Amino acid sequence: MRTYFITSKVILLLFFLFNFILHAQISSDSSKFQKDSNFVFQDSLRTKLFYLEEIEVISTKYEMKVRDVSIPIEVSDKEEIFNTSGSTTSDILKNEPGISLSRDGIWGTSISVRGLSKNNIVVLIDGNRIETATDIAASLSLIEVNDLNRIEVIKSAASSLYGSGALGGVVNIITESGFYPKIFQLSGTTISSFNSVNNNGSGTLAFNLGNTNWFIHLRGTLRSADDTETPRGILNNSQFRNSNYSIFSGYKFLGNQEIKISYQNYLAEDVGIPGNSLFPSNAEVRYLKAERKLSSFEYNIKNPFNSLAKIQTKIFYQEIDRDVENIPHQVSLSNNRTMRTSVLKITPNGNHKTTGASLQSNWILGKTNLLIAGFEAWQRELLTDREQERLIEVIDTNTQSVISSTHKIIGEKPIPDANYRSLGFFVQDELEIIEDRLKLTFGGRIDQIHIENDEVYNPLYEITNGSINYSPANKKIIWNEEEVEDISWSGTASLLYSLFEDVDLTCTAAHSFRSPSLEERYQYIDQAGLLKIGNPGLEPEKGYFFDAGLRIWKEDLNFTGNIFLNLLNNLVADEPGMFEGRAALIKTNIGKARLYGFDFGFKYNFLINYSISGILSYVNGDDTENNNYLSQIPPLNGRIVISADPINLFQIGVAANFFADQDKVAPGEIRTPGYVTYDLQLFPVPFNFGFNSLQISSGVDNITNKSYRNHLATNRGLITSEPGRNFFIKIRVEW
Repeated sequence: MRTYFITSKVILLLFFLFNFILHAQISSDSSKFQKDSNFVFQDSLRTKLFYLEEIEVISTKYEMKVRDVSIPIEVSDKEEIFNTSGSTTSDILKNEPGISLSRDGIWGTSISVRGLSKNNIVVLIDGNRIETATDIAASLSLIEVNDLNRIEVIKSAASSLYGSGALGGVVNIITESGFYPKIFQLSGTTISSFNSVNNNGSGTLAFNLGNTNWFIHLRGTLRSADDTETPRGILNNSQFRNSNYSIFSGYKFLGNQEIKISYQNYLAEDVGIPGNSLFPSNAEVRYLKAERKLSSFEYNIKNPFNSLAKIQTKIFYQEIDRDVENIPHQVSLSNNRTMRTSVLKITPNGNHKTTGASLQSNWILGKTNLLIAGFEAWQRELLTDREQERLIEVIDTNTQSVISSTHKIIGEKPIPDANYRSLGFFVQDELEIIEDRLKLTFGGRIDQIHIENDEVYNPLYEITNGSINYSPANKKIIWNEEEVEDISWSGTASLLYSLFEDVDLTCTAAHSFRSPSLEERYQYIDQAGLLKIGNPGLEPEKGYFFDAGLRIWKEDLNFTGNIFLNLLNNLVADEPGMFEGRAALIKTNIGKARLYGFDFGFKYNFLINYSISGILSYVNGDDTENNNYLSQIPPLNGRIVISADPINLFQIGVAANFFADQDKVAPGEIRTPGYVTYDLQLFPVPFNFGFNSLQISSGVDNITNKSYRNHLATNRGLITSEPGRNFFIKIRVEW
């Protein structure tokens, strides 16, 4: 394994050197056609360090500026992504207000949005759903960060456009997918990066070929990382490596029509999963493979007639494969210590297939009235299997020698073969009541959900010393064959009021739902650690959501602040119980739950080339039925960054990240103390040489090598110390 990592680092280094030589040669050649081939600095006269209000988003189902969106939304744009050291999508989003990072290792990460996570968040890649496992799912890690153009996060159930699962919000990940150049052109981009805390190196190469009517965009990335260093020592089994390639193409014809076709393939291998509570504390667990393949076809017609602005049809197919290896190092004695049973290895596998189709139409019903209507259908198919390999030895208690041994492999199906189908119809009407002053948005969606699963027997078979038996003596039904029908609805009403030209007020009220996932209904996780069991009788989660916000868009000051209240019924949670005589966590509906809090962010240019920015987030979660706190609620947290661009050549920033104590914990949770960490960022001004442009991002995370515990990681798994001091650098060359 170490040999692979060393080889990968050498390949990445040679990759970067090759591209540097290539670009230098292009620059040299281009000087023949230029009178001046000296470096040219970009934006050398800039006087502002941010332009937040000009960002456009598409998670509203059509393009619009952030300041025109009435629902709470956060955006990480291309430059923000490039200027962070994060190697996963979750790492990047952790610095947005109301969003917190959770870990199942270093590669396997997820987020919490205002106290809700995973099952309660819809994740999209270029508008296509990721439907996958809920425990150690790492769905946000199945995307290469060097491919990201921007990330849009709708906080809470503020949109009725996305159907089941969006109680906590929507994460829409938009990748670099190519463009139409004005003249025939071949252009390219290379990105190289390195993080010292785990020797994480990556190299990306991209090409775009096309003209005004067509383009082909190709991208490829290699990345690998060793075990992560923490202030308390090495976090063993936290290594990973991945490769990624994608192909996008577009074609415009007849003046108003466009076809887009894409394919993405992301493959992670030898991914360590350290310290998850599903496994024994000394277990060695890793993904042998985690692969995501996505194919998509999109057809757009713009302005087919006066009142119809756009018709968009889309189909996609996405497949996610996971092969896990768990070496639990578990040995037990029985029969008065005359029999020793060693669990050698457990290898669960999962195949998740999602097929989807949608049709959307955008109607202009008047000068100030936009109506969006359409339908979406998708189906998820889940296939799983698991083998447990055991060695059973008969021991002589006097000599401790082995008298006889039996090698046994037990085949199981942890989750039934199952299908989850959803068909939804949605409509949203945006109406400007007072021009440039008051805008109202109403939306609704109704979904018909059908779930069915096969009957499951466990164990399926036993292989004893090479002899297979498909009818073992202890074979029994774990899950019966079932079908479930569910019809649910969601609705949203939001208001955007311009109190002054540069001050806006927002207000949102919504009702949303989530039909429990296949894993929550039929889960049977037995990894020689904590037993987790599903519940076919789970009721759909439902809730009411309220949000009020204030936004300021002055030339030197951007501010967005929101307060929120979420009232939930039948929230699905893990409750301690017994299953077949063993202690287990069983999926259960909590009768009533309440989440409330606030989050805000600001950016302020207090001098021409100096700025201060920050975020502050707080959420409190109550199980009001049982008078307890909810689990996995992040503490009060924030971030302050002071940035300067004193001589128009580079930007330097110092950041302080702070988290309060979390003492409002659910039964069985661990209280975590507060902490403060500091980061340093250095971004030279991008500059041109020849036909090329060069941009560098660098910095130091956790400057003081502070040892601290992330409440969401500590209480989900066994990771008690986050990554230590990290020096990082990124280099992007465009030509």
